[in-house]
Amino acid sequence: MNKNKVFTGIIAGAKEVMHHKSQLNKINVFPVADGDTGSNLYSTMQSIVKYSEEKSTLKMTLESVADAAIVGARGNSGIIMAQYFQGFSEGIHEDEVTSKVFVEASSMGFKYAYSAVETPVEGTMLTIMRVFHEALAECTLDNMEHALELAYKHVIKAVEKTTEQLKVLKKASVVDSGAKGFQVFLKGFIKGIKGETIIEVEEDVPEIDHVHEDDFNFRYCTEALIGGFKGDIKEVLKPYGDSLIIAGNERKTRIHIHTDQPTQVFDVLSDKGVLLEQKVEDMKMQYDVVHHRKYNRVIVTDSIADIPKNILDEDQVQVVNLSLLIGNESYIDKLTIDNEKVLKLSALKPTSSLPTEKQVGGLYEYLATYYDEIIVLSVSKALSGTYNVFKKLAENRSDIHVIDTMQNSIAQGVLVHQCIDYLKQGVETNELLEKIESDIKASKILVKVDSIEPMITSGRLSVKMGAIVKRLGIKPIVTLKDGEGAIAGVGLSKKNALKQVIKKTLNVHHESGFKKLAITYVDDPSEAEVFKTTLEEAGIKVDYIVKSSAIIANGAGKGAVAVGYIKEH
Repeated sequence: MNKNKVFTGIIAGAKEVMHHKSQLNKINVFPVADGDTGSNLYSTMQSIVKYSEEKSTLKMTLESVADAAIVGARGNSGIIMAQYFQGFSEGIHEDEVTSKVFVEASSMGFKYAYSAVETPVEGTMLTIMRVFHEALAECTLDNMEHALELAYKHVIKAVEKTTEQLKVLKKASVVDSGAKGFQVFLKGFIKGIKGETIIEVEEDVPEIDHVHEDDFNFRYCTEALIGGFKGDIKEVLKPYGDSLIIAGNERKTRIHIHTDQPTQVFDVLSDKGVLLEQKVEDMKMQYDVVHHRKYNRVIVTDSIADIPKNILDEDQVQVVNLSLLIGNESYIDKLTIDNEKVLKLSALKPTSSLPTEKQVGGLYEYLATYYDEIIVLSVSKALSGTYNVFKKLAENRSDIHVIDTMQNSIAQGVLVHQCIDYLKQGVETNELLEKIESDIKASKILVKVDSIEPMITSGRLSVKMGAIVKRLGIKPIVTLKDGEGAIAGVGLSKKNALKQVIKKTLNVHHESGFKKLAITYVDDPSEAEVFKTTLEEAGIKVDYIVKSSAIIANGAGKGAVAVGYIKEH
């Protein structure tokens, strides 16, 4: 079997796994019933299909596959699979693959996979990788294709046995999703090297009737891709969580851990190499999406929207967390950096970055498995390219509705909050979209800032406008007009500026009243509390006070306080 056949088989196997994404998601109950094994393997296999190349030698071809798998790897199953490819590539030293060569490579593959996992568990993908190798090793046939087919029969039986090997699988009456994923890959691989076209439809899988209790040792599935990795990190990371998996080579390394302290994990990893990519997923939220869905539609927003986490959790709103680049390090807004840190490092001129197409596309694919429709409320497209990423990946998708809120921060947050109310009321999608568009026109943000410099540096206000404000020595009240930064008023001092914001808010109350109103602050909650008390004494309901995102802190600066509202209309 030559390199062309091997590469063709790998691509066919990858595509077969991608085709079974929904099925693998449905049966995912171990190690956490968060229903994303199919999505994680999809990401890994998609990266192989997209980025791996057939090189001049089989060794180089397989290294290309391994590198692509490590870059795209997600979750336990994806990273274990990537490490299998790494081991397989390490075990190949010839261009012509005989049965003996393939057996040696499969041995390296499953051994590498086992070594990647801190605590290997039988009855999972690891078991199937080992069974596949052992079955191949017992074959004495010169016909490689026949040997693979015989080994595959053993794999099918081993996958079926996983139901009895793990208590949680037996309780849910399913096979292990990762094990099934490896079986599906082998099926496609064999078909590929034989030149057969895979045309079968993904098998229908009933919903799981019983899953294990929704308790979690740790809440966040945390991953990093590191370049120039140095040293052994297992012992260093063990105190921070469980499900630790490390896969890769001297070029790139993928780290996976379940933890409640993603910030500390990334601090440790930054000392071990260059952090090329970070990911933090909320497994509790994923579990609720799979097993306790409240609605058949889901709201998505970005982390610039300031809204309390308990509201997001309660109504299962999905947040795309943007990143902040500070010096050479990248941080995840609201997950791995706080406002105090971003203010402390302001001299390094932090800059926010857009979500990646992989990040948004992966979320869309995952949510589409469980929801009929996705409603996206994005930060103003005049302030950020985030809207364009959301919109581009929703092209030709009738189930995804992307809305430019023309707001940010607390005003964007109250629009998300109002959209939640529409979901609760069962408002049909077309009417909901119309209502939100009307709410956007009636929404406003008023920001009291202590210094205009952060607004200018972050691009929230033009240099020309900022120069006028600085020359006059006044304290501006900043708003958004047509989605862009503008001056709504001025104060002669910090205290006077807050009074002006309160006065403007009271005027709107007397003129029309509010559907929603909330307050945010960057670092000092005391002024926000004073603001809230004053409004409540005037008979205005304040829906919530919340600390702003780090990105907003970077743009508004120390001491900033803001109100966001939707007028009655």
